[in-house]
Amino acid sequence: MTVHRPVATFRSAALALTAVLAAAGCSHDAEALKRQYLSSGDAYVAQHKYADAIIQYRSAIQEDDHFGEARFKLASAYIRFGDGTRALAESVRAADLMPEDIEAQLQASNLLLLSGRFADAQDRAKKVLDRNPHELRATIALGNALAGLKDLDGAVEQLEEAVRLDPTRAGTYTNLATLELGAGKLKDAEATYKQAVDKAPNSVPSQLALAQFYWLTSRAPEAETHMQRALELAPRDVVVNRFASAFYQSTNRPEKAEKYFQAAVEADGSSRARLALAEYYLGASRLPEAAEVLKKLVGDKEVGTTAKVRLATLDYSTGRADAAAGAIDAILKEKPQQVDALLVKASMLFDGKHYEAALERTNGAIKADPSSAPAYFARGKILAAIARWDEAKESFNEVMKLNPRAAGAQVELSKLHLQTGATDTAVTLAGSAVATDPRRLDARILLARGLIARGDLLQAETILKDVLEAVPDSAIAHAQLGWLNLAKKNAAKATAEFQRALKLDALQIDAISGVVAQDLAAGRKDEALARLGEFVDKAPANAGLLTLAGRTNLMVGKFAEAEKLLSRAIDADPNTLDAYSFLGQTYLQQKRLDDARREFERRVTRETRPLTSLTMVGLIYELQNRTNDAKHAFEQVLAIDPKSSIAANNLAWIYAENGGNLDIALQLAQTAQATMPDSAEAADTLGWIYLKKELYGLSISTLQRAVDREPKNPSFQYHLGLAYARNGDATRAKTILQAALRLGSNFDGAADASKVLAGL
Repeated sequence: MTVHRPVATFRSAALALTAVLAAAGCSHDAEALKRQYLSSGDAYVAQHKYADAIIQYRSAIQEDDHFGEARFKLASAYIRFGDGTRALAESVRAADLMPEDIEAQLQASNLLLLSGRFADAQDRAKKVLDRNPHELRATIALGNALAGLKDLDGAVEQLEEAVRLDPTRAGTYTNLATLELGAGKLKDAEATYKQAVDKAPNSVPSQLALAQFYWLTSRAPEAETHMQRALELAPRDVVVNRFASAFYQSTNRPEKAEKYFQAAVEADGSSRARLALAEYYLGASRLPEAAEVLKKLVGDKEVGTTAKVRLATLDYSTGRADAAAGAIDAILKEKPQQVDALLVKASMLFDGKHYEAALERTNGAIKADPSSAPAYFARGKILAAIARWDEAKESFNEVMKLNPRAAGAQVELSKLHLQTGATDTAVTLAGSAVATDPRRLDARILLARGLIARGDLLQAETILKDVLEAVPDSAIAHAQLGWLNLAKKNAAKATAEFQRALKLDALQIDAISGVVAQDLAAGRKDEALARLGEFVDKAPANAGLLTLAGRTNLMVGKFAEAEKLLSRAIDADPNTLDAYSFLGQTYLQQKRLDDARREFERRVTRETRPLTSLTMVGLIYELQNRTNDAKHAFEQVLAIDPKSSIAANNLAWIYAENGGNLDIALQLAQTAQATMPDSAEAADTLGWIYLKKELYGLSISTLQRAVDREPKNPSFQYHLGLAYARNGDATRAKTILQAALRLGSNFDGAADASKVLAGL
């Protein structure tokens, strides 16, 4: 069975006074008040004070939730503020409220395109074209949407129409070339990009588009030529300088990359641009430069709080945990709903294994900002760590709703699906993560793991070799290559890869488990146990390693040592759920049923969907002849999952044998048979209930399937013989009952079998 476990706003004194005066003068005129807020927001936009404008537009919306114009302007302010998620939400709402407004529909369509919601973008663009078939921007938006939907023919048709609408527009040629590039038509794309440049040689976007084409097709010198032409045309343009920075970083010329990044910051000049520079330094691990920039921003009205949070994060990453914690606590005391600070606090608590407290902070961040993808991501990581897997999946899926291109969430979802046995889903998610961000080695390794589990060894090997070509000293990649060679039955290569992984990382758990698996397969039990003992000595509090050692001792019958190791694993990390299960199995092997049941019950308390654990509890109760307790456990399982086959089968038997409702028992047995069509036990249960309901024909055919699958089971033979006897076929009944008694004389029903046989 598979286990399913399952930014704060601020207001200046002047702004507050404006609002008070507005309310005093217009308290009985909501229309006038919302218009005043709107005008105030417009004034702030004119001054490039987007944070203040956002507050005013939101105030206008509070006065009138259906104020489409305010929502449209709020979306525009969010765009300029750099908050794409909120911009999208407000833009879509504005477009819904103003269906006839072309600008609102186009803004929504373009933001939907950027977020990857191509079908929705297509609908918006079509609405505009239905009213104005010659609207060039809508035609282009529709073409881009069709391209995103992989309808390249339709997309090209739309963009060709755009060219016809305005042959002088160079950007249209650029879009068309992009589609041709996406369709693999490189010569056509290059020709079209060049045509765009010819049409408008002083067009910065056209020069950049051609530069990007050459960059993507590995023609760096030509790319640099057109990029430099764009820089000549617009030396202080933010986008051009950011493009140049990215280009030089990708071509291993960091000294030039930094020059253009700084130029982009200087061209913009805003505090947010300087914050971006600090974050660039943080990403490059140039911490002193990052700290220098951040310290100059802490007093800034717009980004000061964020700068303080980043400084605290820097302190934490460099070992100054107390200073970092103090700074974050001070921020939260002043602004309890500051999302970034809440998430840093959650991260600190998570690192200290204070999971519930960390979860509380992420929940607070989500409450403060329901559109915060980082908050949902952090919540998902915590839930995964405490084995609340279904809830973790929900959180990561929320991240995907907010940002469909969030590769990190795709990776985490893939991990969860892989560990719960949903291999195909795991592979799909990992593949999406790789497509979204090919630089993520963890996504590529995860994809390889999923492919190995699925048996796609050739593709997995290609991926792992590519990873190792990029990072030759990746221990986990070598470990996965070891497992791949095990699957290919190449023991020598598997051993070499596992040993290589362990040289790089002496506690690489996948490599350790691989070496142990090889020992066990070769019958080297003592060597496997000795090897694990050495690893445990190196890391005596490593829950994963202790669980592996405990499981291995269980497999070779060393129950006392297994019990010690698995108990230590649970002490080291109470969320290591497999340790509870293996410990329960250890007790079962020793017929210590109460101890076994206790461990599975402990696991039940830590899961949100404890299907396997509760099923094990029910089975142990059955072994102890505690029928009512078993019945209650199986009923709990079915309340969680009505199609849980083992619980349905066993509960059906309990109902049938203990005066329960036979109709309900029949439904349960039919569920079990449908989900376990090859199970002799399920067929026997269903056939037995047919017999009790005096449906002898159905009973005989069903019980015959059970006997065919397990002909040496005397109970199954007895049930079939009894069905023939009840149906009046004494000859067959006699033959089958005699066969049952020859197989054994101490099965349940043996006495009745003898009695029936004597009466035939």
